[in-house]
Amino acid sequence: MSEFKIPIANIYYLFCYAWNRFEEAEHLAVGADECPDLPNLLAKVLISGARALLHRGLDRGYQPFQDNIGTVRGRIDLDGTIQLKAKHAPRLSCLFDELSHDVPHNQIIKATMVRLARLRSLDGGLAHELRRMVRHFGDVGDIRLTASDFARVRLHRNNAYYDLMLKICRLAYDLMLPDPSGQGFQFQNVLRDERKMAAVFEEFVRNFYRTEQSIFRVKPLQLEWDAIPLTGSSVGRLPTMRTDIYLEAKHRRIVIDTKYYADALQYHQGSASFHSGNLYQLFAYLKNDATRVPELPLAEGMLLYPKTGEPLDGQFQIQGHKVRIVTVDLSQPWRTIDGYLKGLLG
Repeated sequence: MSEFKIPIANIYYLFCYAWNRFEEAEHLAVGADECPDLPNLLAKVLISGARALLHRGLDRGYQPFQDNIGTVRGRIDLDGTIQLKAKHAPRLSCLFDELSHDVPHNQIIKATMVRLARLRSLDGGLAHELRRMVRHFGDVGDIRLTASDFARVRLHRNNAYYDLMLKICRLAYDLMLPDPSGQGFQFQNVLRDERKMAAVFEEFVRNFYRTEQSIFRVKPLQLEWDAIPLTGSSVGRLPTMRTDIYLEAKHRRIVIDTKYYADALQYHQGSASFHSGNLYQLFAYLKNDATRVPELPLAEGMLLYPKTGEPLDGQFQIQGHKVRIVTVDLSQPWRTIDGYLKGLLG
């Protein structure tokens, strides 16, 4: 079985395209090629992003406060005021909202920097810089970070610039596991999570073609089976087909199905062939799309895998449809990958 060998910077860029934040993220990751692993790269990016946030000014939001004061502010807390009167304290217990940096998105960034600084494998200089940066978040509360904290964040037009930083924090959170010693955290190898990386690879390819070329429109495509029911039963129905990526131009259409396997070939009795299930799925898309728009030229199909062994590029014509089964080498310099993916549409 082959292993994925993707440089750390390229893993980061895959995620950035999947998040549709490549240009912004590339600017934050200056010197990414020098990082030995993903934790050190994420630490560098968080430090750079936190500096930018501090320079811009941390976002603030209204937070509820309670205080015992001499004049009315906000609304009076009746129970608290009665207790003060019982103690002959000449004050009122008031509840009011006040602008504060102690909002969920700042709490998450601060907590993530604290967690990363505790990684045993982290470069000492980066760990020191993370701890120094945390001190600039002094009026932001400390939280024990959980998955539910990310759901509490509400971004809008005025603070949408937090989106990339929060996605980086979520990636770091998902990959960090408590160290068995209980003294810190350790990082998982994200490349071994085929389910997660399959979704990232699909979003990467979709957003790459959406942003890096202008010939094709990239749009979702939902297909119904070209089928006629032969019974009147309402029990069960044919499933809807949803393509991974659909590219449409005036006289050309391409259905791309992405797969993230440790091997793009299947083996039977020592003989290698393309994955039959993947080809059947792509062909079903093409044949049912042909009946949807019979007046247009037949759509082309492409199965796209990351390369792990020998490069593959099989091109066929199947019942009038051009079909290409190809790999992309994600271990190459990023600009080479950029040019290769664009060339696949030529």
